[in-house]
Amino acid sequence: MGEVVLPFEPVTTPAFTLQPARGGAEPDCGFEPELVAVGPDGEEPWGTLGLTSAEGTVVARFWVAPERRGHRIAAAMLRAVCPRLFDSGTGRVETRAPVSDRAAIRAAMRAGFRPEGVLRAGAPDGTDALVLGLVPDYGGGPAPRVLPDLPGGELTDGAVALRPLLPDDFEAHLRHRTSPDVYAGAALPLPPSVGEVAEMCEWRAALEWLQGRSALMVIDDGDGYRGTIGLYHVQRMTGSGMIGYDLGAEARGRGYATRAVALVCRWAFGEVGLERVWAGTDVHNAASQAVLRRSGFRLEGLQRGGLPALDGSRRDMLLWARLSVDARD
Repeated sequence: MGEVVLPFEPVTTPAFTLQPARGGAEPDCGFEPELVAVGPDGEEPWGTLGLTSAEGTVVARFWVAPERRGHRIAAAMLRAVCPRLFDSGTGRVETRAPVSDRAAIRAAMRAGFRPEGVLRAGAPDGTDALVLGLVPDYGGGPAPRVLPDLPGGELTDGAVALRPLLPDDFEAHLRHRTSPDVYAGAALPLPPSVGEVAEMCEWRAALEWLQGRSALMVIDDGDGYRGTIGLYHVQRMTGSGMIGYDLGAEARGRGYATRAVALVCRWAFGEVGLERVWAGTDVHNAASQAVLRRSGFRLEGLQRGGLPALDGSRRDMLLWARLSVDARD
């Protein structure tokens, strides 16, 4: 890749001016910047942009000074520079954010970049990267979100609260997911590895939420982690998604699963805009079936061999669904 020949004069936004870097005492941002964001008083740079090009694509790197983070400076810098790049003939701008860097991914998406896929060892630090791209046809505004953030950061009915799985949940999530009475009810009844649990807590759950694939949440009764519930296989075109849940043994029999299912369905039909939420249960899982019945799901039929078994055979699965037009909880 080569350096971008900047085809424009400095760009002034309501907060800062984005201007060509002049060399010298530039901030330690980890790359050679082409552009620097400077505040109205000309103090230390608020942020920097590095731009390289190859075959009509410009790859953008960005950095924001620690004291300026949380004020959406990165998104503003990207929004300021991309129209000028397109005007100069650039056909596509992309950025490669480490999969664990939620702030960088969110900044790019606020600037209109759309997630495209994970590139192994594609981040500047050598870790796996999420590639996000922007082309002129996307128009303005943030990237569309299939799965929005939870309103206020959680869903709650006063008795239980649902919130996104976080890195700090690792120990509780590991204990939970490796408990035999929990993983016995999984689609494939095997415990995950320590690495798989760490990956899920550290970045995968958050990334899949931002990509619109699934929303994994912790069930919390005020005394901490009690289990999980998720909305999976979200399909915007068909307006459907699958719900799945599990509770630790100490939290069962208190109505937590039924409450959590009701909260997720309300969010799925309301903020997400789905029309159908479905679930599958092993034919022998009477407890899960009771939760679905209490939550307004209707039995739709039997799927022969719908679930794998450890011996290589298949297990039958009952299919359940609730529609947005069904009676509200």
